[in-house]
Amino acid sequence: MKRFTFLALIVFMFSSCITETKRIVETVDPYTFTQVYKIKATDMTKRTDVGGIVYFEYEFKEAKLTKEVFDFGILQAFLYYKKDGKDTLCPLPFSDFLYDKGYQWEEQFTVEFQPGAIKFIQKISDYSDDLPVSEFYEVLVRFLW
Repeated sequence: MKRFTFLALIVFMFSSCITETKRIVETVDPYTFTQVYKIKATDMTKRTDVGGIVYFEYEFKEAKLTKEVFDFGILQAFLYYKKDGKDTLCPLPFSDFLYDKGYQWEEQFTVEFQPGAIKFIQKISDYSDDLPVSEFYEVLVRFLW
């Protein structure tokens, strides 16, 4: 019994001398850039790709989007609209299926970026020359780096 008490005392003494090592974590707030862009359909430029597909685009120049953001950043882009009277964000790329007078088509909207510019692209499934259906689009763009 004396041996057990002696061993228990040694274990207790050594364990009470050991301090808990805490991990030091440095918290770094990310750099962010957030902007809402409003694009009028009438301001969009009609383009044709190498396959003859018609699409529309609009480019915003943005000096804050540097090469560093391009190389190390994360892009989040959302189509901003009202749905049932409530503000709504839908992640891009976004597709919507439309129907009017027996005619149906798909509208696609996406965003691209490069250092110094953000480009919004809208494609219609029938590749027509008609302007996009909506009068304007609002897009929220957020970069984290």
